Amino acid sequence: MRMWMLNPALLCRRHLLGEHGELHKFLPCWRKRQGIANRIAGNAIEPGSYLARHDVLAAEMLRRGYRHESPGEQPDFSYLSIQEQKAVVDVQVSLAELVNRCPECRKRVSL
Repeated sequence: MRMWMLNPALLCRRHLLGEHGELHKFLPCWRKRQGIANRIAGNAIEPGSYLARHDVLAAEMLRRGYRHESPGEQPDFSYLSIQEQKAVVDVQVSLAELVNRCPECRKRVSL
């Protein structure tokens, strides 16, 4: 699970839909109060921005003409430490990883 936390317009179709889908896919994990320390260490999740991120991804999906019918949900991360709850994704690290990983996103970033 990764929250890129980049402008969704920079994401190719696969990464846009993938990130959106993962936000929904992992909701049952958070309801079971699974830990996220490894995801935070991996610069992959920003708990406090979960719902806002969903909504900005959904808006980009609609802007591109894709369907969106799944409402977002902010998980209850109160079981996490305050430090984990306030974790923030380093967008520069995300951007470097994304352009290294995906030629299509690399094109979108360089436009």
